Amino acid sequence: MKHAVSAEWVKLTTLRSPKWSSAVYLVLMIGLAFVYGMVPGERQLTAPGFDPVGLGLSAVPLGMIVLVIMGILAVTGEYASGSIRSSLLAVPDRARFYYAKVGLVSLVSGVLAVVGVVPAFLIVQSGIGEHRAPTGLATAGHVAGAVLYTMLLVAFSMGVATLLRSGAAALSILLPLFFMLSTILSNIPGVGEVARFLPDVAGGMVLRGSGGDEVLGAWSGLGVLTVWTVGAVALGQGMTVRRDV
Repeated sequence: MKHAVSAEWVKLTTLRSPKWSSAVYLVLMIGLAFVYGMVPGERQLTAPGFDPVGLGLSAVPLGMIVLVIMGILAVTGEYASGSIRSSLLAVPDRARFYYAKVGLVSLVSGVLAVVGVVPAFLIVQSGIGEHRAPTGLATAGHVAGAVLYTMLLVAFSMGVATLLRSGAAALSILLPLFFMLSTILSNIPGVGEVARFLPDVAGGMVLRGSGGDEVLGAWSGLGVLTVWTVGAVALGQGMTVRRDV
Protein backbone atom coordinates (compact mmCIF):
# COMPACT_ATOMS: atom_id res chain seq x y z
CA MET A 1 0.00 0.00 0.00
CA LYS A 2 2.87 2.40 0.80
CA HIS A 3 4.24 2.22 -2.75
CA ALA A 4 0.75 2.63 -4.25
CA VAL A 5 0.14 5.73 -2.12
CA SER A 6 3.57 7.10 -3.07
CA ALA A 7 2.76 6.66 -6.76
CA GLU A 8 -0.56 8.46 -6.34
CA TRP A 9 1.20 11.24 -4.43
CA VAL A 10 3.60 11.75 -7.35
CA LYS A 11 0.67 12.01 -9.77
CA LEU A 12 -1.20 14.42 -7.51
CA THR A 13 1.78 16.74 -6.99
CA THR A 14 3.08 16.78 -10.56
CA LEU A 15 -0.16 17.34 -12.47
CA ARG A 16 -1.32 20.92 -12.94
CA SER A 17 -5.04 20.39 -12.29
CA PRO A 18 -4.67 19.45 -8.56
CA LYS A 19 -2.42 22.46 -7.98
CA TRP A 20 -4.87 24.80 -9.67
CA SER A 21 -7.81 23.22 -7.87
CA SER A 22 -6.13 23.69 -4.48
CA ALA A 23 -5.30 27.32 -5.19
CA VAL A 24 -8.79 28.10 -6.51
CA TYR A 25 -10.40 26.39 -3.53
CA LEU A 26 -8.44 28.39 -0.94
CA VAL A 27 -8.89 31.72 -2.75
CA LEU A 28 -12.61 31.04 -3.15
CA MET A 29 -13.09 30.11 0.50
CA ILE A 30 -11.28 33.18 1.81
CA GLY A 31 -12.89 35.51 -0.73
CA LEU A 32 -16.39 34.29 0.04
CA ALA A 33 -15.68 34.58 3.77
CA PHE A 34 -14.90 38.27 3.44
CA VAL A 35 -18.12 38.75 1.46
CA TYR A 36 -20.28 36.82 3.93
CA GLY A 37 -18.65 38.65 6.83
CA MET A 38 -19.22 42.12 5.41
CA VAL A 39 -22.52 41.95 3.54
CA PRO A 40 -25.05 41.17 6.33
CA GLY A 41 -26.66 44.31 7.74
CA GLU A 42 -27.85 44.94 11.29
CA ARG A 43 -31.40 43.92 10.35
CA GLN A 44 -30.25 40.47 9.21
CA LEU A 45 -27.89 40.02 12.15
CA THR A 46 -30.61 40.80 14.69
CA ALA A 47 -33.41 38.91 12.94
CA PRO A 48 -35.02 36.03 14.88
CA GLY A 49 -33.39 32.72 14.03
CA PHE A 50 -30.16 34.27 12.78
CA ASP A 51 -27.56 31.51 12.61
CA PRO A 52 -23.97 32.76 12.99
CA VAL A 53 -22.56 29.23 12.63
CA GLY A 54 -24.49 28.67 9.41
CA LEU A 55 -23.31 32.04 8.06
CA GLY A 56 -19.72 31.20 8.99
CA LEU A 57 -19.91 27.95 7.02
CA SER A 58 -21.80 29.41 4.04
CA ALA A 59 -18.74 29.16 1.78
CA VAL A 60 -18.32 25.42 2.33
CA PRO A 61 -20.82 24.06 -0.27
CA LEU A 62 -19.46 26.24 -3.08
CA GLY A 63 -15.81 25.67 -2.21
CA MET A 64 -16.41 21.96 -1.85
CA ILE A 65 -17.39 21.76 -5.52
CA VAL A 66 -13.81 22.63 -6.54
CA LEU A 67 -12.42 19.70 -4.54
CA VAL A 68 -15.13 17.39 -5.90
CA ILE A 69 -14.01 18.29 -9.43
CA MET A 70 -10.40 17.60 -8.42
CA GLY A 71 -11.39 14.16 -7.13
CA ILE A 72 -13.40 13.31 -10.23
CA LEU A 73 -10.55 14.33 -12.54
CA ALA A 74 -8.06 12.31 -10.47
CA VAL A 75 -10.10 9.20 -11.32
CA THR A 76 -11.33 9.84 -14.84
CA GLY A 77 -8.18 11.58 -16.11
CA GLU A 78 -6.33 8.26 -16.17
CA TYR A 79 -9.08 6.57 -18.18
CA ALA A 80 -9.25 9.49 -20.63
CA SER A 81 -5.49 9.53 -21.23
CA GLY A 82 -5.04 5.74 -21.22
CA SER A 83 -2.47 5.97 -18.43
CA ILE A 84 -4.66 3.65 -16.36
CA ARG A 85 -2.99 0.72 -18.14
CA SER A 86 0.51 1.68 -17.00
CA SER A 87 -0.81 2.45 -13.51
CA LEU A 88 -2.28 -1.04 -13.21
CA LEU A 89 0.92 -2.58 -14.55
CA ALA A 90 2.81 -0.78 -11.78
CA VAL A 91 0.21 -1.77 -9.13
CA PRO A 92 -1.41 -5.05 -10.31
CA ASP A 93 -3.56 -5.28 -7.17
CA ARG A 94 -6.49 -3.21 -8.42
CA ALA A 95 -8.18 -2.86 -5.06
CA ARG A 96 -4.94 -1.54 -3.55
CA PHE A 97 -4.53 0.88 -6.47
CA TYR A 98 -8.11 2.11 -6.10
CA TYR A 99 -8.07 2.62 -2.34
CA ALA A 100 -4.66 4.32 -2.50
CA LYS A 101 -6.07 6.87 -4.94
CA VAL A 102 -9.39 7.46 -3.18
CA GLY A 103 -7.78 7.54 0.27
CA LEU A 104 -4.98 9.93 -0.69
CA VAL A 105 -7.17 12.40 -2.61
CA SER A 106 -9.76 12.37 0.19
CA LEU A 107 -7.07 12.96 2.80
CA VAL A 108 -5.56 15.84 0.82
CA SER A 109 -9.06 17.29 0.43
CA GLY A 110 -9.46 17.09 4.19
CA VAL A 111 -6.19 18.95 4.79
CA LEU A 112 -7.22 21.61 2.28
CA ALA A 113 -10.62 21.83 3.95
CA VAL A 114 -8.97 22.50 7.32
CA VAL A 115 -6.85 25.24 5.75
CA GLY A 116 -9.89 26.70 4.00
CA VAL A 117 -12.81 26.21 6.40
CA VAL A 118 -11.22 27.33 9.67
CA PRO A 119 -9.90 30.73 8.47
CA ALA A 120 -13.08 31.32 6.48
CA PHE A 121 -15.21 30.70 9.57
CA LEU A 122 -13.05 33.00 11.70
CA ILE A 123 -13.14 35.76 9.06
CA VAL A 124 -16.94 35.68 8.97
CA GLN A 125 -17.19 35.68 12.76
CA SER A 126 -14.82 38.64 12.93
CA GLY A 127 -16.93 40.47 10.35
CA ILE A 128 -20.21 40.11 12.25
CA GLY A 129 -18.64 41.26 15.53
CA GLU A 130 -20.86 40.96 18.59
CA HIS A 131 -23.26 38.67 16.71
CA ARG A 132 -20.61 35.97 16.32
CA ALA A 133 -21.21 32.34 17.32
CA PRO A 134 -20.44 31.41 20.92
CA THR A 135 -17.08 29.74 21.45
CA GLY A 136 -17.24 26.18 22.67
CA LEU A 137 -17.28 22.54 21.70
CA ALA A 138 -20.60 22.80 19.87
CA THR A 139 -19.31 25.46 17.47
CA ALA A 140 -15.99 23.65 17.04
CA GLY A 141 -17.92 20.47 16.28
CA HIS A 142 -19.76 22.15 13.41
CA VAL A 143 -16.46 23.42 11.95
CA ALA A 144 -14.91 19.95 12.24
CA GLY A 145 -18.06 18.47 10.72
CA ALA A 146 -17.73 20.84 7.76
CA VAL A 147 -14.25 19.44 7.11
CA LEU A 148 -15.54 15.87 7.36
CA TYR A 149 -18.49 16.76 5.10
CA THR A 150 -16.03 17.95 2.42
CA MET A 151 -13.88 14.81 2.67
CA LEU A 152 -16.85 12.46 2.47
CA LEU A 153 -18.38 14.17 -0.56
CA VAL A 154 -15.05 14.06 -2.39
CA ALA A 155 -14.74 10.31 -1.68
CA PHE A 156 -18.38 9.77 -2.69
CA SER A 157 -17.81 11.63 -5.97
CA MET A 158 -14.69 9.56 -6.71
CA GLY A 159 -16.70 6.38 -6.23
CA VAL A 160 -19.37 7.61 -8.64
CA ALA A 161 -16.69 8.73 -11.12
CA THR A 162 -15.13 5.26 -11.00
CA LEU A 163 -18.49 3.71 -11.86
CA LEU A 164 -18.97 6.05 -14.84
CA ARG A 165 -15.29 6.32 -15.93
CA SER A 166 -16.13 9.61 -17.63
CA GLY A 167 -15.39 13.03 -16.20
CA ALA A 168 -18.10 14.65 -18.30
CA ALA A 169 -20.71 12.10 -17.20
CA ALA A 170 -19.76 12.36 -13.53
CA LEU A 171 -19.75 16.15 -13.58
CA SER A 172 -23.03 16.34 -15.47
CA ILE A 173 -24.71 14.23 -12.77
CA LEU A 174 -23.05 15.40 -9.57
CA LEU A 175 -22.76 19.16 -10.11
CA PRO A 176 -26.48 19.71 -10.87
CA LEU A 177 -27.26 17.41 -7.94
CA PHE A 178 -25.11 19.39 -5.51
CA PHE A 179 -26.01 22.84 -6.88
CA MET A 180 -29.71 22.66 -7.70
CA LEU A 181 -31.45 19.32 -7.82
CA SER A 182 -31.22 18.49 -4.12
CA THR A 183 -32.59 21.91 -3.16
CA ILE A 184 -35.43 21.68 -5.68
CA LEU A 185 -36.40 18.16 -4.60
CA SER A 186 -36.24 19.13 -0.92
CA ASN A 187 -38.91 21.79 -1.50
CA ILE A 188 -41.38 19.53 -3.31
CA PRO A 189 -44.13 18.29 -0.96
CA GLY A 190 -43.85 14.56 -0.43
CA VAL A 191 -40.59 14.23 -2.34
CA GLY A 192 -38.80 16.49 0.14
CA GLU A 193 -39.17 13.92 2.91
CA VAL A 194 -37.06 11.49 0.86
CA ALA A 195 -34.73 14.11 -0.64
CA ARG A 196 -33.42 15.06 2.80
CA PHE A 197 -31.58 11.72 2.77
CA LEU A 198 -29.63 12.61 -0.38
CA PRO A 199 -25.89 12.68 0.39
CA ASP A 200 -25.30 16.42 0.13
CA VAL A 201 -28.56 17.38 1.87
CA ALA A 202 -28.09 14.97 4.77
CA GLY A 203 -24.40 15.80 5.25
CA GLY A 204 -25.12 19.52 4.92
CA MET A 205 -27.11 19.48 8.17
CA VAL A 206 -23.80 19.92 10.00
CA LEU A 207 -23.42 23.32 8.32
CA ARG A 208 -26.40 24.62 10.31
CA GLY A 209 -25.86 25.89 13.80
CA SER A 210 -29.50 25.29 14.69
CA GLY A 211 -28.81 21.55 14.78
CA GLY A 212 -31.00 20.27 11.95
CA ASP A 213 -34.66 19.36 11.66
CA GLU A 214 -36.96 16.86 13.31
CA VAL A 215 -35.54 13.92 11.33
CA LEU A 216 -31.82 14.49 10.86
CA GLY A 217 -29.38 16.40 13.05
CA ALA A 218 -25.82 17.43 12.36
CA TRP A 219 -24.16 14.11 13.17
CA SER A 220 -26.95 11.79 12.08
CA GLY A 221 -26.88 13.64 8.75
CA LEU A 222 -23.15 12.99 8.48
CA GLY A 223 -23.91 9.36 9.30
CA VAL A 224 -26.26 9.17 6.31
CA LEU A 225 -23.60 10.77 4.10
CA THR A 226 -21.07 8.22 5.39
CA VAL A 227 -23.37 5.37 4.34
CA TRP A 228 -23.69 6.89 0.85
CA THR A 229 -19.90 7.30 0.65
CA VAL A 230 -19.11 3.77 1.79
CA GLY A 231 -21.60 2.41 -0.75
CA ALA A 232 -20.25 4.48 -3.66
CA VAL A 233 -16.61 3.70 -2.84
CA ALA A 234 -17.37 -0.03 -2.47
CA LEU A 235 -19.18 -0.11 -5.81
CA GLY A 236 -16.26 1.73 -7.40
CA GLN A 237 -13.84 -0.83 -5.98
CA GLY A 238 -15.91 -3.68 -7.35
CA MET A 239 -16.02 -2.07 -10.77
CA THR A 240 -12.28 -1.42 -10.76
CA VAL A 241 -11.53 -5.05 -9.96
CA ARG A 242 -13.99 -6.66 -12.37
CA ARG A 243 -14.11 -4.42 -15.43
CA ASP A 244 -11.42 -4.36 -18.16
CA VAL A 245 -9.54 -1.09 -18.65
